[in-house]
Amino acid sequence: MNSTASAAFITLKYLILATVWILFSDYLLVLMGLDAATQQALQSAKGVAFVLVTSALLFFSARYQLRKRRQQEEALRQSGERLSLALDGANDGLWDWDLQSGSLYLSARSREILCLPDGSTADMQTLWRNQLADEDQQLTRAALVSHLRGETERVDRTYRLRLATGGHCWVQASGRAVRNAQGRAVRLTGVLRDVTERVEREHRLRQASAMFDCTSEGMLICDAEQNIIDVNNAFCEITGYRAEEVIGRQPVLLASGRHDNAFYQHMWQQIKATGRWSGEIWNRRKDGEVYPQWQNIIAVTDHLGQLTHYVAVFADMSLIKRSQEEIDYLAHHDPLTKLPNRLLITERLTTAVSRARRQQQRLGLVFVDLDRFKGVNDSLGHSLGDQLLLTAARRMDHLCEEGDTLARLGGDEFVILVERRAAVEELSRLAERIQLALSAPFQLEGQLVHMTASLGLSLFPDDGQDGADLLKNADSAVTLAKQRGRNNYAFYTQALTEQARRRMSLESDLHLALQRGQLRVYYQLQKDLRSGQWAGLEALVRWQHPEQGIIPPNEFLPVARHAGLMGDIDEFVLHQACRQMRLWLDAGYPLRSMAVNMSGYWMERGDVVSSARAALTQCGLEASHLELEVTEDEVMQHGEQSELLLDRLAELGVRLAIDDFGTGYSSLLRLKRMPVNKLKIDRGFISDLPGSGSDSAMARAIIALGKSLQLSITAEGIETPAQEALLREFGCDTGQGYLYNAPLPAAEVERLLAAGPA
Repeated sequence: MNSTASAAFITLKYLILATVWILFSDYLLVLMGLDAATQQALQSAKGVAFVLVTSALLFFSARYQLRKRRQQEEALRQSGERLSLALDGANDGLWDWDLQSGSLYLSARSREILCLPDGSTADMQTLWRNQLADEDQQLTRAALVSHLRGETERVDRTYRLRLATGGHCWVQASGRAVRNAQGRAVRLTGVLRDVTERVEREHRLRQASAMFDCTSEGMLICDAEQNIIDVNNAFCEITGYRAEEVIGRQPVLLASGRHDNAFYQHMWQQIKATGRWSGEIWNRRKDGEVYPQWQNIIAVTDHLGQLTHYVAVFADMSLIKRSQEEIDYLAHHDPLTKLPNRLLITERLTTAVSRARRQQQRLGLVFVDLDRFKGVNDSLGHSLGDQLLLTAARRMDHLCEEGDTLARLGGDEFVILVERRAAVEELSRLAERIQLALSAPFQLEGQLVHMTASLGLSLFPDDGQDGADLLKNADSAVTLAKQRGRNNYAFYTQALTEQARRRMSLESDLHLALQRGQLRVYYQLQKDLRSGQWAGLEALVRWQHPEQGIIPPNEFLPVARHAGLMGDIDEFVLHQACRQMRLWLDAGYPLRSMAVNMSGYWMERGDVVSSARAALTQCGLEASHLELEVTEDEVMQHGEQSELLLDRLAELGVRLAIDDFGTGYSSLLRLKRMPVNKLKIDRGFISDLPGSGSDSAMARAIIALGKSLQLSITAEGIETPAQEALLREFGCDTGQGYLYNAPLPAAEVERLLAAGPA
């Protein structure tokens, strides 16, 4: 019943009561039979009494109603105040949406959350269009429609709002529809809450949870009593335990037993003092394997500073340890032979020298250099070369006794450190055994390869006071062994040191010699043994040192090869010789050829064909007047490469000669294929003529071989008329040697040319 009906009902009751009272009281007065005046007076008194009674009733009724209303208003005010305080305490805002009029009420906090200025009007459509994030509109609209249709009891959505200041915030809007008698929603009211921090916190928690489960580092969480309450997947993979096997137990089940109580006491003292500990620790897997970990332990406290949890994060270091060991092994060992490398043998040599010095003992060093190993690589390939090195390393390793160290320095160089009481006799016997072991044929994929080695030996303290000196001096001794004909061994002597120092000095001066024009070209005449006339010359390089005078080629050319200067020297001699030959031809001297030595270095690293073509062009010399000489060993060493080069030089028209023939290992088949014009017999076969029968036979055989191949023959080192006569008898074409002239400068040779042969 509404207020109008209630008021009408009360008025009606009042009218009935008043009417009944008036009629009844008037009837009583009539029954009393009073006179008119008395009756009139009583009638007035009755009316006044009625008014007083009704007024009193109206007063008490009105007071009652007003008190009740004030109580209701106070209760309502207190309820509203409590609601406002509750909303303020929760930092929430109130909203009320009248669906019929479309008006929207927003509390001050709601406006603050939505970044709306005070006093501004707002409607739901504008807010929806301008502030609700596009990606949240569809789901939010669907939830709202579902609630308005009565499908849900409440609407509760968390979504993003675009802020006028830029960026966005997360809000949670929850409310409920007010429905009319027909169940249709007429209002929607609720609260608005800024949940940005909560959403970000939940996001961080999800990230932490994902990291906890997905990280490759093991993690476990313990309570304050050190009982495990959670572990991640990596923990299970590393330790081998399932989560249910360790939860409720203590981490001591992982202990390896490798650490004593002092270690753990120190660890817990640091945790209590600083709240954390980091370090390497060895633990045990479920299968019993002991492995290293790098572990971090953190003590977690609440807002009051009370310990609540321990969190341990650890990484399995077993792979890292193995990788470090492998890296260390590779850094100190040769990858092919697995022997110690230069770095490791240097460290061991330094330690051994220090120990030998303290104990006043001797130690030895054997430097092994395989002879002509490059030829194996060039002819058979690097793969078979590696097999040969492996086999040679195994053979030498079998000869080493306990305490010896075999190392590979690189290439075909090995070193044996002998730490036992080394003596000259013992090192000699070891060197002989090594030579014997390496002289046995090497079986390389069906091919038999014969190999020799040159060895250098040094002793501590005789040949050096530290490891570097011993190694350097043993290397110098190898050079001496090679100079003695290879397949030999030699001990280090002081003379080798002086020789090495002189070589270093010569190398430094040789660079300056090329820059300052100190090199000279000398010439040695070649005589036609049939006609007795000068047939040609050989150009020979000399070094006019400003302080030491003339330095012979056998002293500085090995230095030049080691320093990589042979190409420059060969170029210099070639141009000087071609220029001088042109001058002598222009002067009318009947010379056929100018011989120039072609080093193996120049053949391998220089463009000999271009250099020869340039020199001939610049000097205006015909190619047939230039004769390039290459030694027998170098032709064989460079194999097919030398054949191709000689073919290109022959196409250019240059004459070619094999020098020092008879001292190497020529292949007659290869010699037949090469475009060679001349053989030069080495002076070693000439010096003992005519007295040596064997040398006579060798010279005769070489001349006969050359003639059969239609090659001209030149004999080097002729010093006596008897030698000349014998070689002429054998059919030798030309001769060269001190019988005619020592190598001389061009001016002196020209006087001999003018005078003619004696």
